[in-house]
Amino acid sequence: MAGSLATEREQRPLYATYGLILATFLGTMGLPHVVVRFYTSPHGVAARRTTVAVLALTGGFYLLPPLYGALGRLYTPELALTGNADAAVLLLPGRMIGGVGGDLLGALVAGGAFAAFLSTASGLTMAVAGVLTQDVLPSRGALPARGVRHFRLGTVLAMAVPLAASVLVGGLPVADAVGLAFAVSASSFCPLLVLGIWWRRLTPPGAAAGMLAGGGGALVAVTATMAGLTDTGPLRTLLAWPALWSVPLGFLTMVLVSLATPGRVPDGTAAVLARFHLPEQLRAEATP
Repeated sequence: MAGSLATEREQRPLYATYGLILATFLGTMGLPHVVVRFYTSPHGVAARRTTVAVLALTGGFYLLPPLYGALGRLYTPELALTGNADAAVLLLPGRMIGGVGGDLLGALVAGGAFAAFLSTASGLTMAVAGVLTQDVLPSRGALPARGVRHFRLGTVLAMAVPLAASVLVGGLPVADAVGLAFAVSASSFCPLLVLGIWWRRLTPPGAAAGMLAGGGGALVAVTATMAGLTDTGPLRTLLAWPALWSVPLGFLTMVLVSLATPGRVPDGTAAVLARFHLPEQLRAEATP
């Protein structure tokens, strides 16, 4: 499976590159542990500042892989020939500095990588568990009785499904798996967030249909890729990097279905969008 993806990337490098770029750039805004930041902001000003800070940090992070790649070509050129380019992350400190300093820096890089894995996994788990607790798990009687027990159950469910999927597709490289996950996020949450914030004619049926079409299409492509249902050819390429067609599909479906259901626009949409975009001080002065 990994070899097949690598072969397809070599045969159609331009499509694979742009598919990965679109998935990672647009998928970032839909990641649960990024979206949840807005729910922890006390007011609109703090939410905007958080957005700017997250965008700056994410942009800085995206500059590091090309930098590592360039340094890897300089200090570990043999890894590109053997197909072990990923090892450059751990080998670079020793090659560049050497001695005890290189060992300490390599240990710091390894520890930072594990810390990043754990923090991202825990953030995703908490975000998904919160959604399951509030919107999926049943409550007792007419009043919601969702407490610590419900949240623990939601946490177990949020961990069990990815764990089972990782057992089934353990041979898929991490970089490819991350790209596929970002493609699903970019195809579902990105159209919803962009149109929900900037287009007042978006309707609930349009939003649901767009998420199902875009996100569902990307999810089917991811499942087919992980299962290895196609070996080579253009279909394999389209499924391995689905963002280039699934993101436009999500946007187009939301727009068309919303235009077909104009009567389903929620009341007060214009006022809500005005609150989104007006400066905080103007909103406070306009409020009686």
